Amino acid sequence: MADEKKTSSKVKKKHWAQILAPKSFDNAVIGEAFINEKEELLNKSITTNLMVLTDDPRRQSYSVRFDVKEVKDGKAVTQVIGMEMTPSAIKRLIRRGRDKVDDSFVVRIGGGRMARVKPVLVTNTKASRAAQTEIRLTVRKRLRDLYAKMRFDSIIKDIVESKTQRMLRDIAGKTHPLRSADIREIVILPQDRKMSAEMEELLEREVAEEEARRAQLAAAAAVAGVGDETAPAEKPPVRGSRKPRKKELAPQEVEEAPAEETTAVEGPEEPGV
Repeated sequence: MADEKKTSSKVKKKHWAQILAPKSFDNAVIGEAFINEKEELLNKSITTNLMVLTDDPRRQSYSVRFDVKEVKDGKAVTQVIGMEMTPSAIKRLIRRGRDKVDDSFVVRIGGGRMARVKPVLVTNTKASRAAQTEIRLTVRKRLRDLYAKMRFDSIIKDIVESKTQRMLRDIAGKTHPLRSADIREIVILPQDRKMSAEMEELLEREVAEEEARRAQLAAAAAVAGVGDETAPAEKPPVRGSRKPRKKELAPQEVEEAPAEETTAVEGPEEPGV
């Protein structure tokens, strides 16, 4: 019998690797993975509830999705690729006598990437088809203009802080009274989740331009506000120039009346003397 060749296999030791949220969520630990090599974590996705990230029970109606983009020092660094409302939260918004106005469209965000946005708005009362169409068109235009030069992290932050919801409620409420306005889902399209060097350069340039534009608008608004505050100081209200009312002269007339009666009584006594 021929001698069998003994083959030795090297056993690789597994280890735990932490999965961290991006800087916009303070690099919070959102999970752990038991892996052999760091390549096993690349392009993996993890979904967690927003309440866990913010430690706020009021945020439990949203779930955030992350993708692992790189592994450093045994820790997986992620990026936000989407956010979605839970089905139970959407169901709680619907009541009898209301209309749900939802939509789905693609917008361009900073860096040239594309994202799908699905807003959902609930009216206070029944709305006509024309009003619902007007609400959809208004929301589409506003979000496309707003997200054109924004980072995706900043977009998610505005939704978490309810800034986007308040803005949508204000602009769409002019067409028909609204009960609520939310972003049901927003997610980056799969082909644009990996940013190239050109995308990163374009993103930095667009974000810088947008921040400069907002700074100019804020400065102009501040100057206009200062002008409004100084305007009343230059023209104080002229209250003392008004003529006294007739009612204010009534006490004087009452004082003069007894004097006239006194002279009338003393007159007839002179002939008798």
